[in-house]
Amino acid sequence: MFLTKEQQMMLDGEYGFAIAKLTKLVVKIGEVNDATKLIPIKNAQIAGVSYFTVGDPIFSFFNMLSKDKVKVSVPSWLNPAGMDMERWEEMGVLESFADKQRRIIQHYKEMGIETTLTCTPYLIGHQPKLGDHLAWSESSAVSMANAYYGARTNREGGPSSLASAIIGYTADYGLHKVENRVPSIIVDVNTSTANFSDFSALGYWYGEKFHGVIPYFKGIKNTHIDQVKMLGAAMAASGSVAHFHIENHTPEARKVDMNYITNIVSFDEKDKKQVYDHFNQIKEDANLVVIGCPHSSLEDIQYIHSTLGEKSIKEGIEFWIFSSQKLMQTDDAKKFLTNLEVKGVKIFTDTCMVVTPVIRRNYKNILTNSAKAAFYLTRDGTNKVNLLSLFEIMEGVSE
Repeated sequence: MFLTKEQQMMLDGEYGFAIAKLTKLVVKIGEVNDATKLIPIKNAQIAGVSYFTVGDPIFSFFNMLSKDKVKVSVPSWLNPAGMDMERWEEMGVLESFADKQRRIIQHYKEMGIETTLTCTPYLIGHQPKLGDHLAWSESSAVSMANAYYGARTNREGGPSSLASAIIGYTADYGLHKVENRVPSIIVDVNTSTANFSDFSALGYWYGEKFHGVIPYFKGIKNTHIDQVKMLGAAMAASGSVAHFHIENHTPEARKVDMNYITNIVSFDEKDKKQVYDHFNQIKEDANLVVIGCPHSSLEDIQYIHSTLGEKSIKEGIEFWIFSSQKLMQTDDAKKFLTNLEVKGVKIFTDTCMVVTPVIRRNYKNILTNSAKAAFYLTRDGTNKVNLLSLFEIMEGVSE
């Protein structure tokens, strides 16, 4: 691999032990993937935040970094934590967990990282630009950056995204290269995608069948950002698909030479039904609704507010929405929050149903409109879920 003089000095320890270790990590990842150089990044989105997922080993890593007092060299922000940083007791999080979670956040803050604690940074002002090279790590954020905005990022791990944020470079391989961003499969969508859950079902179906392969979707009429995020999130969860194209909608779709794609498949009503049937697992009463995987937008919350109307959530059912604190602090959001909370809807920020320990510990039967959430919540057999449209959920749990 060719390194510039500065990069070689970083690798050789001229900027300290921690910088050398981080540079070595990025270089080694590049070498494994046949990268010939490092490229500068515009910004980084860093996973490895929830104490539930990283555990105590992360503190050894932080100790190594803190000795050299390293800081990020590009704008950087964090993935969700394992709890709402202010309302963690209300969620049922234990004090011992909360203490370690706060320590993790403090370490990141000391490195100059913005503690956004969201998987949807693009909803709070961090929209990448076409062609930007990034080091993003959360799977749904990666797919949105690549597909919806036309930026370029591989799915980084927590340590590698942090390393790139600090040294300012990532290895030039994978989705950073134009030739690796072309689709190999055309997907004809021949059924309705009227609900967010339909987009989620489509994504889950595709990812499960065509793991890691970039698709080109035809037949999708509407592509509001919330619809696309549900599609990409489900694909990333079920099949590690980090990029996709939608005809007439995503920025790189018009550049695709369709003549070279010979693999054509269809997504029909029966395929969609199979996904819903797969996640139709609850045979008794549900006790929790979780919305916000990926994090809810203001439009999501406005829809829940208007659909609920004068009704309230039925007794015995918890209804949790997950979103970003920054979004919920806006004047528009505050118009809905108080009224929703009175009616039994709780809005938690900084975390989500996948990375907090309380869901698996305290709840068994869960309703959601997200196939990504359904996939992760049911992986270890602890929870059962029903995947439904948001309208169906609201109709079933309100009175």
